[in-house]
Amino acid sequence: MDAGVAADRAGLDMLFSWDHFYAIIGPQENPNFEVSQVLAGWGSRTERIRIGSLVHGITYRHPAVLANMITALDHLTNGRAIMGIGAGWMEPEHKAYGMPLGSKKERSDRFEEGSRIVRSLLRERTTTFSGKYYQLTDALNEPPPVQRELPVLIGGGGEQRTLRTAARYADMWHGFGSPDDLRHKIEVLHGHCAKVGRDPKEIQILGGGTVVVRDRIEDAHAYLDRIAAHQDMAKQVPRAIGDPDTVARQLLEYAKAGVHGFIIGAGEPFDHETIERVGREVKPRLDKLIAAA
Repeated sequence: MDAGVAADRAGLDMLFSWDHFYAIIGPQENPNFEVSQVLAGWGSRTERIRIGSLVHGITYRHPAVLANMITALDHLTNGRAIMGIGAGWMEPEHKAYGMPLGSKKERSDRFEEGSRIVRSLLRERTTTFSGKYYQLTDALNEPPPVQRELPVLIGGGGEQRTLRTAARYADMWHGFGSPDDLRHKIEVLHGHCAKVGRDPKEIQILGGGTVVVRDRIEDAHAYLDRIAAHQDMAKQVPRAIGDPDTVARQLLEYAKAGVHGFIIGAGEPFDHETIERVGREVKPRLDKLIAAA
């Protein structure tokens, strides 16, 4: 909880937690909290940062339930919620809890239906929908969100279906990879936008990965070693690492690829130094580099 408060105080723009019942860093048996309570806790203790899940799995909750949940968070935070959604992928937790995951096609079909429903419930007075997986009749989401257009963030990089769904229903899209990886994905997304008649400028592009800010590179690697030991996992390979100038230059490559923002991945023990220095030192440097590019 303190890391989220620190991000708010550091002047960062968005704050996310994953939606899983099993850990996805280190062994699956590692401790892991249900995300909606984490988001509500952050919402009650922060003042300005926007808050969401990266991302809610559509397989875990009915899309109408998700829309109502994020609407409540939007009221709790006075209009700072982000509706992050994804198709679902983690087979062990689905199998353990008896939740159907389905084939890749089934996941994509269900996700497309769910995304359409979520977007409608967040923006329309009533929603009626009849699909293979979901049926709604004059469904309400009352009271509506504080935000007139609460943003829908779609996560995932599937080029044939997920990016097509993002082109139709997303206000934000999040993907992982190098600048070159994301440049390619953005081109695919823009192609889908053209086919469905959507202006790609309406979709904010977000990259993501590990970032470590330290004046000495050996100190950065010492932190990565500590994370690996604590989580019982292999040492992470950061997307950006080093002093503030170096990190800003590395993140500039994502901006050049068409990325509008970068979500810094973090695990316990949380890197408060990086959180604080990204807001205080890296972000101003990066803004100047982008303006000059």
